[in-house]
Amino acid sequence: MRTYTFIINPIAGKGKGRKLLKTLDREIHTHFPESEILITQHRLHAFELAKERKDNQDQIVIAVGGDGTVNEVSNGLIGGNALMSVIPIGSGNDFVKMFNIPTDIEKAIDKIKNGSVRNSDAGTVTIESSDGSKLTRYFINGIGIGFDAAVAHQTTKFKHLRGVSLYAFSVAVILFKYKTPNLMLSMNGANMNGEHFLIAIGNGKCAGGGFYLTPDAEIDDGLLDVCYIDNVTIPQVMKIFPSVMKGKHKKHNKVHFGRTDALRVESQQEIMVHADGEVLATKAKNIDIKVSPNALQVIA
Repeated sequence: MRTYTFIINPIAGKGKGRKLLKTLDREIHTHFPESEILITQHRLHAFELAKERKDNQDQIVIAVGGDGTVNEVSNGLIGGNALMSVIPIGSGNDFVKMFNIPTDIEKAIDKIKNGSVRNSDAGTVTIESSDGSKLTRYFINGIGIGFDAAVAHQTTKFKHLRGVSLYAFSVAVILFKYKTPNLMLSMNGANMNGEHFLIAIGNGKCAGGGFYLTPDAEIDDGLLDVCYIDNVTIPQVMKIFPSVMKGKHKKHNKVHFGRTDALRVESQQEIMVHADGEVLATKAKNIDIKVSPNALQVIA
């Protein structure tokens, strides 16, 4: 018999999670009266709670939050037997776009009750920073290196914006002070050395709440899609980014794509890196990324 644990992040969606606690409690107990509801208290708490339940094959752990919450829960579950699902209440909600999980709470709960089990790849990122420290994490939706990581960092400073508006304002702020780094991108036996405005690695299609940087990515193909953009001027960025929101940026000659199971990025400068919208490093120098096929089972 399946058991359900709902891990709710009250600060998801700039505090939306806290505002929805009563609604969530009512809906969850209506449909899953024997379920367990847990409220996260601090960063990585969702990871800890999920990890405690990872080895129970009858357990379904539901991340109730945004992509950061999904990242923590998936990191806790990978390598175990428990299943995952999501009630998306975050600012971006990008991962759920790959499974057509709706942002409406009742409809998302219906997916948990009546959805099918699907496999999902994940990725592993190892970051070496300028101080010699190393960090290894799983990611479920995508990695951003350079400009989009700087944008992800900026989003934490806007307290009252969500969704595309949050990321659009952050893009505008970062655009006028960002300096394009010189990076070595290595994948599929080739080295691309030069000034790269950004490098986006997608297990999913979308990042930033509505930017389809890797529009052809598939969640279960055992590969990661890569989009990298050459050094661009501000007018060129303004021309490219509207098409990114529709996944139509292939037409621009500054934009390049690849697909791989592993890649490495090296930088002489300190650069930012985000995973699933959460900034993991601000002074990264070497980044190794690889795919983990069929790492999770998701009910959707």
